Amino acid sequence: MDTFPQNFLWGAAASAPQTEGAALVDGKSPSTWDKWFEIEPELFYNGTGPENTSNTYYQYKEDVACMKAMNLNSYRTSIAWTRLLPDGKTLNPQAVDFYRAYFQEMLDNGIEPIINLFHFDMPWWLMEKGGWEVRESADHFAFYAKTAFEAFGDLVKKWATFNEPLVHIECGYMGDAHWPKVHDFKRAIQVAYHTLLAHAKAVKEYRRSSFNDGQISIILNLAPVYSKSEEAEDVAAAKWADLFYIRSFLDCAIRGTFPEELVEVLRESDLLPKTETGDKEIFAENTVDFIGCNYYQPLRVQAPQEKKRPITGLRDLFRGYD
Repeated sequence: MDTFPQNFLWGAAASAPQTEGAALVDGKSPSTWDKWFEIEPELFYNGTGPENTSNTYYQYKEDVACMKAMNLNSYRTSIAWTRLLPDGKTLNPQAVDFYRAYFQEMLDNGIEPIINLFHFDMPWWLMEKGGWEVRESADHFAFYAKTAFEAFGDLVKKWATFNEPLVHIECGYMGDAHWPKVHDFKRAIQVAYHTLLAHAKAVKEYRRSSFNDGQISIILNLAPVYSKSEEAEDVAAAKWADLFYIRSFLDCAIRGTFPEELVEVLRESDLLPKTETGDKEIFAENTVDFIGCNYYQPLRVQAPQEKKRPITGLRDLFRGYD
């Protein structure tokens, strides 16, 4: 009978905005979730906002005790950018104290902290400047990453830059489940590009940090793509879905390049993002050590109702089926 290796990591995963609570205390500034709840609390389930979670900020020792009771030997969570650097520049000592105590508590109980830097919680001060639509967001993120590596790199040896970056793009710029809840495919493409640029710049900061003896990754929600039939149009739809939803992020993270077919269809549709000289080198030189895979279900697609060129959105390339 096969057995798992001794060093296999059994764990669970959560995030700062989902668990910490204490949304606006001890120097923390508002994230998009905090501000959105302030603006439209009626859109949140039972009128419950980011302040009311499982209160890890106050109860982390109890949380870690539960992890230990479950025999976990790893736990993935995230740092709140808005807690560590409330204004994007100034280190918050109360945040450093909290995270160091939290991570040390895990280690003291035989639990390895796996720490992610971004879980959909854009700082509001940066959102007001344009969020991921503006290029400076990548540099702000790189500085935040550098700060986190320096503050916690002696305790944390497994890092992730982003959790499921596709989600904040699709839900915020092709839907209304995340702020700024707009439907604009061209803006979504630019957001995706700057997100990946921020990721690569964060990897670069890790490689040259004083605590680069661990590993760095990105967490993607990966899925096999199934075509509805073996008909050529359905198979082609599956190829496009794989390019946009899977390989766009995966190729960039592990190969440092983007699929040429993806680039070409964006070019012919006047949807290419704004780039700068030197970007290709940043992507090529800063690939990951491993991939975090969140798996939910396959992606099932079929041919679009109407094929269009140039494309105006993903509906021109494929559509889902039940």
